[in-house]
Amino acid sequence: MVIRLTRKLADKIKIKSLPEYDEGSVIEEWYGHIFIADRVQYMLFTNAFSLYSVLFPGKGINDIKTFFETAFHYLSETLKTDGYGNMVGRFITDKIEIIDVCKTNNRGILGSMNDMIAHSKFYFTGYKMTPTEISRRLNEMPYSYL
Repeated sequence: MVIRLTRKLADKIKIKSLPEYDEGSVIEEWYGHIFIADRVQYMLFTNAFSLYSVLFPGKGINDIKTFFETAFHYLSETLKTDGYGNMVGRFITDKIEIIDVCKTNNRGILGSMNDMIAHSKFYFTGYKMTPTEISRRLNEMPYSYL
């Protein structure tokens, strides 16, 4: 499993430098990004292949271990809620032991994530939705690499 972090998120969880990494399957690639909406910090965790995304609060996440635990917890809960509970073992539990953390390398995925962030901010401010509700909305919207 490859996790690609934006510089902003890497700074937040105290990772000094991120290596470049171009190997691996795109289906096992996840991107992490951080943003602020309504004066609260949130993190967006997105699969590179499907653009399936999970949104969760960033409060208290100050190191890589806490980030992994929180991201995978919210990812497994979101998959179960969306009816993909059988994917938890196949795509998360089996792959969690071998994780490479590196810098982002696909501007198309980052562009799509920025679009998701704009939608999320709208839902937070306009509709006062929860991160779980917004995750579901984001995954129902059709996205492609920008």
